[in-house]
Amino acid sequence: MYAIAQAYSNAAASGIQAQQWDNERRFLMQVGTLTEVSGEALACITPTDDLYRINRSGLSADASMLSGSIIVQRPLTIDGFRFNYASIRSCFLVLENIDKVKDMTPDQKKEVKAEMKTLIAYRYAQMFIRYGGVPIVTKSLLPDDDIMIPRANLEKLLKHIVDLCDEAIPDLPDKHPDRYRGRATKGVALATKAEALLFAARPLFNSATPYLDLGSNNELICFGNYSEQRWHDAIAASEAVIDWAINRGGHEIITTIGTPLENYATAVATPGNKEVLWAYQRLEQNSTNASYNPRSERGANGMSFWMMSQYVKADGSDQIWPTDGEEESYAIYNQKIEAMEARYKASAAGAGIHAWNNQNNNAFSSQALANSSTWSNAYQLECCGKRVKYWYNCGTRDWFEYPIFRLAEFYLDLAEAYNEVGNNAKALANLNVTRSRAGLYDISETDKDLLRKIIRRERAVELFEEGHSIWDVRHWKHEDIGNGIIGGPRKSFKYRYTSPSILKGRNPADYAGFTVETIYQGFWAQNQYLLPFPLQEINKGYLVQNPGY
Repeated sequence: MYAIAQAYSNAAASGIQAQQWDNERRFLMQVGTLTEVSGEALACITPTDDLYRINRSGLSADASMLSGSIIVQRPLTIDGFRFNYASIRSCFLVLENIDKVKDMTPDQKKEVKAEMKTLIAYRYAQMFIRYGGVPIVTKSLLPDDDIMIPRANLEKLLKHIVDLCDEAIPDLPDKHPDRYRGRATKGVALATKAEALLFAARPLFNSATPYLDLGSNNELICFGNYSEQRWHDAIAASEAVIDWAINRGGHEIITTIGTPLENYATAVATPGNKEVLWAYQRLEQNSTNASYNPRSERGANGMSFWMMSQYVKADGSDQIWPTDGEEESYAIYNQKIEAMEARYKASAAGAGIHAWNNQNNNAFSSQALANSSTWSNAYQLECCGKRVKYWYNCGTRDWFEYPIFRLAEFYLDLAEAYNEVGNNAKALANLNVTRSRAGLYDISETDKDLLRKIIRRERAVELFEEGHSIWDVRHWKHEDIGNGIIGGPRKSFKYRYTSPSILKGRNPADYAGFTVETIYQGFWAQNQYLLPFPLQEINKGYLVQNPGY
């Protein structure tokens, strides 16, 4: 059971936003969250930390860092490439040795094998999204095995992911007993397959030409042709997820708890709720979750202006924010922020305002939030909202379950895919599932290009901080990826206080006005669509580096 738990802990970590302090960059970055390099939040930390450097100079296959008193070379990136294979190995060790266990039934062993196949497929799917083609390992390697395994092309890797999921699905349960909640079900395998097929259909891979030329190795980063069938494959896979979730998995889109704010907040933040298909469960406040805990000193916690501008007002119309340098009064700010849609209020706390998602918890008062964290720093940032999404009515709880797969994602996947194949009726039907839950009017737009923009905006809002935007904007080749999302002017609200001695607002009376300012220039270049492999691995001679690194 320990080996099984370790396999889960390793494999599922690929989908989460952050790990504990990681000086060797084994998992992700030294410190921080993917939200802060996705465009959703600003990276307001020290110049020596990974987040600061990635935001301003980009990803790198090799970058100097200080380890104790020694300068060492490590990749400056947002994924621990080698740890992917350590994770896959931990799954193979269970898969290959479970038959030796004497006090498990054959059916139990078959189920565990299916779970391990699902975890391996999930890890490969995450690498598919991040790197393109990667080496395929099919067992736990021994010292005398050939370990110089080259990268598989996109077609082979995608087929491997789909085959692993298809092998696992028949032997997985629809549900586990409560004591095993968090282990893979049929739905996790179906969701892993669906996500991989969606990214296969998106513009970055589903194209005749790669984003940068890799010569004879273009098949590692591009399919070499556009095929509408890839969108149809993604549709079938996402439909299968929803069918399973509703008819056999016991899941649902949460709409009946109360107000739109209560429904959405429950779906994203209440542990064990019916909308989450699979979550990362790690009950250590001082590691993963500290970067998200608004009561902690850790984490940037500041929503960006780009992300703020994706939300609409509760009546569905766009909010009009001041232009750069144009100041409005705090009274106008308060009026505008109170008019925002429920999902903003469930995800962020406004300046000088008690968090809407914890109305009866003094730990989420404007005073407590200002006193406890990095609202103010070198930039005196209070940003466009303090991130509180995972703490809905949390009481004294200092841990949360990070959602890896949530049912809402697959309705939005279908909206995107149906629009791309010209079926706007089904695109709208799926899109309006999440909008309706949010208390917004149904969209009726039928122009394909305009609807695509609406779907992308809806996805950014609905899945804020859930690890999607950072990969979505890359694989869409979003037109603004270098102009305010990841690269270009990274903007925020900037507040003027009633007294020069006030460093961060605690009460409404502390604020005089606000404006929008560019805080720093973010970095973007064509090579950043996919991640670099570590130079140490490239130098071993078995890997082809992604272009531009």
